[in-house]
Amino acid sequence: MLFDNLKGYPRAFKVLVTSALIENMAFGLILPFLTLYMMFTIGLSASLAGVVLMGYTVSGIPAMIFGGMLADKIGRRPVLLMSLGLMSITILMYFFVDSFWTLFVLALADSFVGSMYMPAANAMIADVIPPEGRPKAFSILRIGWNVGIIFGPVLGAVIVAAMSMKFLFVFGASILACAFFMNLVFIPETKPKETGEEITFRKVLSVSRDRPFFLLTALSGVFWLFFSQWMSVLPVYANTKLGVEEYSFGILFAVSAVMTVLFQVWVTSKMMNYTRSSVLLVGQIIASVGFSLIFLSSDFYTLLACIVIITVGEIVYMSMISTVIADLAPESRRGLYMGFAGFIQTLGSGAGFLFGMWLLEVLVQKEYIWLVFGAIGLSTCVGYLFFSRMVGLDINHPTKHKETTVIPYTKDFKEY
Repeated sequence: MLFDNLKGYPRAFKVLVTSALIENMAFGLILPFLTLYMMFTIGLSASLAGVVLMGYTVSGIPAMIFGGMLADKIGRRPVLLMSLGLMSITILMYFFVDSFWTLFVLALADSFVGSMYMPAANAMIADVIPPEGRPKAFSILRIGWNVGIIFGPVLGAVIVAAMSMKFLFVFGASILACAFFMNLVFIPETKPKETGEEITFRKVLSVSRDRPFFLLTALSGVFWLFFSQWMSVLPVYANTKLGVEEYSFGILFAVSAVMTVLFQVWVTSKMMNYTRSSVLLVGQIIASVGFSLIFLSSDFYTLLACIVIITVGEIVYMSMISTVIADLAPESRRGLYMGFAGFIQTLGSGAGFLFGMWLLEVLVQKEYIWLVFGAIGLSTCVGYLFFSRMVGLDINHPTKHKETTVIPYTKDFKEY
């Protein structure tokens, strides 16, 4: 299914999607077990685990902008290679950590090098795919990610059951090294020749004065704030409160990923008929309701039902958010805009990690944490109504703005 969708697309895009599949096997291998590893293998408290996650996120914030700036200055390809190569080293180093401080420092380094990847990758997609083809292209990229996520947790569960959590990082580093060599051999440079002017701090700040763009990225940051609980609080809550085994939590990741693989492109095609602001609003509402319903979960199966609802909201939301951000970004500063959006989203995730783990420790009745994050998601949805009034139909509903012949790309993109 994935490779059928790739037929006819530029080589740069094909390599990115295939690389995303391989790379996310490594992340799928580790993410479901990372909080459990910190608490039960290294022995950190919930609060200290939250501090590590927050440090991981904070370190990634400047890296997002730095990676975007580098992608505009020296090219997309060098940034992708730098990020993947260094990540394979930092992931391996987790095998050797045995204390809070070594883990904290390593998390800072790992996040910094890893966070440079996405601004360059998103800018490359915007380089080679014209606006009318971007919703489907970003959806195909998400399928690549989630195919990797399907296999990663399953492999991770086998490793945890057969060996120990430490060996997750050895396998993860090996997989990332494979992604690095694939990009080294096959991926071309796509940076437009007219970009690459000097990026100053003033130019970075000027991005925040693009009001529609700033509002949208702020709203996406809120989405990541509550959605980040999927990777931080939920594994611990599922294990300690609901009695879900450590290896079984990987199954929840895999179910969510399978849903994305099966339905992402189809949902995106249907969402093209509606204004993008309404699609984002509905997606956030569904995901927020799904998180709220975890309050009522009592076992693996009721938690699985909540995960299905959350994933539906995620699929709807993700069908449009990257596309709208790409459409709002000027060609000469795509990397910078993508980096700034990643900065805001990473900031939201970091705040969510720290706030969520703190709540998990201080709340006597742990289940109320899900009502808190559900309320945050639902109460901020009104922001998409303001966004819809700030942009024209060319951004909010391009298919209604003018009739276009949807061609994935023109001959100008064949060289990539």
